[in-house]
Amino acid sequence: MITPQSVQQVKDAVRIEEVLGEFLDLKRKGPRYLGLCPFHNEKTPSFNVSPQLGIYKCFGCGESGDAITFLQKQEHLSFVESIRWLAKRYQIELVEEERSEEQQKEQSERESLGVVQQWALNWSVDQLWNTEEGKQIGLAYFIERGFREDTIREFQLGYVPERGDAFATAALAHGFTPDLLEKAGWIKRRDNGTPWDFFQGRVTFPIHGLTGQPIAFGARTLKSDKKLPKYFNSPESTLYVKSRSLYGISLAKKAIVEQQNCLLVEGYTDVISLHQAGITNVVASSGTSLTVDQVRMIKRYAPAVTILYDGDPAGIKASLRGIDLIISEGLSVKVVVFTEGDDPDSFARKHSSSEIQSFISEAAKDFLVFKADLLVKEAGEDPVRKAAAIHELVASIALVPDHVLRSLYVKECARMLDVAEQALVSEMNKVLRRGYRKRLGGDAPPVEELVDPAIAAPQPTVQNLGTTPQERDLLRMLIRYGHKRVIVPMQEQDGTASEEELSIAEFMFQSLAMDDIMFDEPLFQAIYRDYSFAHKMGEEVGPSRYIGSDKEEWRSLSIDLLTERYTLSPNWETRHKIHVTHEQDQLLHAVELAVNILKERRVDRMLVEKQEELKTLSEEADVELVLRMLVALQEAKKSFAKQTGRVVVG
Repeated sequence: MITPQSVQQVKDAVRIEEVLGEFLDLKRKGPRYLGLCPFHNEKTPSFNVSPQLGIYKCFGCGESGDAITFLQKQEHLSFVESIRWLAKRYQIELVEEERSEEQQKEQSERESLGVVQQWALNWSVDQLWNTEEGKQIGLAYFIERGFREDTIREFQLGYVPERGDAFATAALAHGFTPDLLEKAGWIKRRDNGTPWDFFQGRVTFPIHGLTGQPIAFGARTLKSDKKLPKYFNSPESTLYVKSRSLYGISLAKKAIVEQQNCLLVEGYTDVISLHQAGITNVVASSGTSLTVDQVRMIKRYAPAVTILYDGDPAGIKASLRGIDLIISEGLSVKVVVFTEGDDPDSFARKHSSSEIQSFISEAAKDFLVFKADLLVKEAGEDPVRKAAAIHELVASIALVPDHVLRSLYVKECARMLDVAEQALVSEMNKVLRRGYRKRLGGDAPPVEELVDPAIAAPQPTVQNLGTTPQERDLLRMLIRYGHKRVIVPMQEQDGTASEEELSIAEFMFQSLAMDDIMFDEPLFQAIYRDYSFAHKMGEEVGPSRYIGSDKEEWRSLSIDLLTERYTLSPNWETRHKIHVTHEQDQLLHAVELAVNILKERRVDRMLVEKQEELKTLSEEADVELVLRMLVALQEAKKSFAKQTGRVVVG
């Protein structure tokens, strides 16, 4: 386990705008950065990053956190993995505490596999470039495929010699164990235990993780023997999970963010050829059916996907179901089909970058329109097949999260299928209801019957006596400014005036304790008590204590309190010569006012409570006591009103 000191060292070193800038296109706007939120679809940026506080918040969907939280949500990393990622990014050496045997084993295996894959990559690349067999067979194959030398080096393509134990011999001599090499997928063992190279006589395609570390390999045979599988792939391990990996993602992610679109192809060579042609926002699913994790990985970087097909009708039909996953995740999907005999690889080798971009732009069709067209042609005039096509298409439309977009698809598809729009709407509602019941695990609740206001019984007006807004404002100032010191004017018992330097926290604690006031909201109260206790223990308390809290509720609330949606432009003063007062410029007044407003609201509540109590009393003495209390409360209310600027009537 990583020591708390190391974790804090990482947190202190992190610059949130640098970390998030590796994944998002952020633009500076005054003291903060603004960008499109990666957690929901939006066209107008509402994702705010505050370098000063080290936090982010989206005012569109409400997601918030720090750099660690971002990596956990965006990259699906654990807390420890996020710390390791950041430590590597900022070149910080982590100090480890004693871990459980199982944790040690898993971490050790992951790290060991990473070392093996990096060593194997270097070895296979060396074999390709620096051995006669590698140059004559492996390198010659890549050159023949049209790959330039700089492209081969960029993708770190390699070669494993035909001799059955060349890799095993070299790796064992380097000190790797047979068990580790087998887990990494590089060797197999015969019955007598002797190892042999799993990728022998094949060219290799390293699969990299998001950070560029090699995590697995694909290896292609160069033999024409049809009995041999064309590709072998590394087995899954603690380092490599196939369903969460995309070939080429580490090289493509920046271009995907810039272009806000991800080109999705099937194979390694498709990615490499397009990349070589200057089309760099491309990744491959590596021949596997598309998974939710892969779709979400793409969604981190762009709101749109364009799928490039090689024109094989059977292949297109088989992959349609997988594309529904993309739609259900809220991404827009377009489809490009190459002419028969061409695929992304061959097309890229025959055309320039501008020609490829032009073709993709012109040939791209909206997926649902493309699917409707495909199904209509397949069904022909057969009414049964046409009905089946409608059901299949409606199931896809129902996955579209955006209601407006969904209705537009219904209108367009109704026109293409030559059916009444209402028929599609009715069918889609059935699908939506089935999905709703499935999510609930039973029957959907009955629809509430709405009563006409004209005949509904009148409802009593209930006055809101809560002080949540006032408590929230005070807690915000405590977390943000509690550590700052101010000069407070004091009135001595003998009537003389003096001054005392206090922190904002000390002033707030004294002011609320004077009238024995504690927050009503349990979450606010918990943070207030924690701050008070830490302060009494002599701890230096700042915003980071709550922003980085391991309690999700505390962390979420504090980030929400500290993040301002709008900031005042410096142009008000520098250009227009209009002075704008900022809260931090008059902290003492702001806190004093907030405390008095809270007290005033509490007095309002006590007045209502006592007035209600008065209605239930019958004894004259009790009535007189409550009346005296009401008079005192009214006087207190007037006193507070003078300080808060409110008008008291009556």
